[in-house]
Amino acid sequence: MQRKGLLGLAVVCGLIAAGSIYFYLHNVKQTPVFETKPLVVAKTLISARSVIQVSQLMLKDVPREGYPQGGLSSLNAAVGSVALVNLNKGDPVLLSHLDQAQASAGGGSTGKATGGPGGSSTGSPAGSSALAVPAGKRAVAIPIGLVSGVGFQVKPGDHVDVLVTMEVKGAQGESGTTTALAAQDVLVLGLGESLSSGDKNKVDVKSYILALTVPQAMVVTLGTEKGTIRLLLRNPADQQLREDPPVNPNVFSDPGYFSKYK
Repeated sequence: MQRKGLLGLAVVCGLIAAGSIYFYLHNVKQTPVFETKPLVVAKTLISARSVIQVSQLMLKDVPREGYPQGGLSSLNAAVGSVALVNLNKGDPVLLSHLDQAQASAGGGSTGKATGGPGGSSTGSPAGSSALAVPAGKRAVAIPIGLVSGVGFQVKPGDHVDVLVTMEVKGAQGESGTTTALAAQDVLVLGLGESLSSGDKNKVDVKSYILALTVPQAMVVTLGTEKGTIRLLLRNPADQQLREDPPVNPNVFSDPGYFSKYK
């Protein structure tokens, strides 16, 4: 009878030991569960000042706790932006790494797009840095005065036409003054400013920085060197490109002047 009691006790102890081992092994196999969130990381090397392509990015699930500040969870949030720093493979892509104001200087940022030889490219101004120059354009500083600068009312983001007035020689060697449209619907990128020597808080505007094509830049530069220029401030809703021929003083003796130039 005593032996049966010992046997039963041994069986109970064995069951307890087996259960303990089972629960121990079961808990060891379980890994902690963390809530994750997708994070955009560099799939390849991304050079600074380059436009980010979708092929250079990938998504990686990381714990939501400790998610980096400024992290992106969608590839579209980074594609088309300009990288401000070099990003190595595996580096997280953060908002602070991107110039999104110029994310699509060639076609994704807000602004108006116009065609034609004098049209402006799509893009919204982000200062006068190289990243703000729309694709296919060059930043050109032109000198201005109170009159030529429309009373200094032109602001970054405005669109202007550029008039050039200069002495031109005719085919027979005669010379005369001519005014012509050198460029139309040009985006103003920024202002060239300098501090007034008399007042450190006063800023004098000395030039406007325009986004011009290379041919436009050559014509406007010639006008500033050999003649004078004047800006015409445009209504933002007006995207019309005109084909007015150059004019000279003879227009005032034209009998049809008032019908042609009304």
